[in-house]
Amino acid sequence: MQQNNRIYGLDALRAIAMLLGIVLHASIAYKVYPNPTWPSDNQYHSWFFDGLYLFIHSFRMQLFYLVAGFFACLLYKKIGESAFIRHRLKRIVIPFAGSLIFILPLTIAPFLYYKYFVADQLPVQEAKHLFYRQLFRWNGMAHLWFLYYLVIFYGVMLAVLRIKPLQRFRLKLNPGSFLQVLGLGIVLAFIQVIFFRESVVEVSTGILPKVSHLLYYGFFFIVGYHLHHNQSAFLQLARHTWLYLLLGIIFTGGMFYILATDTPEGQLSTTIPAKLLAAMQTIFLVFGAIGFFLRYLNSERPYLKYIADASYWLYLVHLSLVASLQILFRYTNVPGAMRFGLVLLITSLIALATYQWFIRYSFIGDILHGPRKKTVAPEAAEA
Repeated sequence: MQQNNRIYGLDALRAIAMLLGIVLHASIAYKVYPNPTWPSDNQYHSWFFDGLYLFIHSFRMQLFYLVAGFFACLLYKKIGESAFIRHRLKRIVIPFAGSLIFILPLTIAPFLYYKYFVADQLPVQEAKHLFYRQLFRWNGMAHLWFLYYLVIFYGVMLAVLRIKPLQRFRLKLNPGSFLQVLGLGIVLAFIQVIFFRESVVEVSTGILPKVSHLLYYGFFFIVGYHLHHNQSAFLQLARHTWLYLLLGIIFTGGMFYILATDTPEGQLSTTIPAKLLAAMQTIFLVFGAIGFFLRYLNSERPYLKYIADASYWLYLVHLSLVASLQILFRYTNVPGAMRFGLVLLITSLIALATYQWFIRYSFIGDILHGPRKKTVAPEAAEA
């Protein structure tokens, strides 16, 4: 346990789960089989990015919801219901609503441009008309869907905690037990087999949440919530880091083999063995990643704290930058192998610059992560 009962490894892990989303989205344009509505760079593509996408997608958001459930329990026990509601309204609901108004149109714009001007190759005037007409219509929540589901989970959590017989209910979870982690994988596999057609769980960005996705991601939120009740066992997870990571990688290899040999090109497997493999891949990668951060990054480090602060803003604004740069590089002579790296680098630099100059010490930064004070150089303070 860390000083002041803070588990710094989970703070860093939550930030990395956010930032991996930027890597995930930066890879899509360069997949051999890119997502249907995504800008595709037909001058350069590689199987590497298909594999990278599937690997990150298999555990990133699941990991985020587990950590979110852990911190939800911690915060609720620490400050109580009323303060918890105010805190979550400030940190989640207000950024979600503000992003829908101010960030989502900018996010959707490059995708609509790609559709009408590039993919459909419509005449300019017709493309402009369709672009502006669709821009101000409902186009889904894009990457903001995760906040929407998080708000739902918080609401359900608060409702359940109002039911007295359930207030004392605890799941005795011990992620240091291999059999328990395996059991969680079996439960997850059951959810995937029953509620999902394909082995890979794609996102749902519509305003009407899908029951299947609520059950799937809610499973991780519930696990994280109850893990907080057994923190001593939770911290022992670090001892099993490499076992869980190794198993996660082995199951990942099995998934890639099935996708490469037993499914039509560009499609995902719908077989029960593939769903079982996918569930085991996810559960072991999630707990392996947690173990890694608890084992090697579970101490207070200023640079990790800064990254944790910045990650929320970076994730909110990155998608419009990523998609715009992917379209832009289609019309340049930049070597294909460099495009992914440049998209990632330029997006990160611009997003970090806007965070440091305009967000960190502003009222927006206060909403996203709380107030931050500018440091003063010793010479200036002395003067």
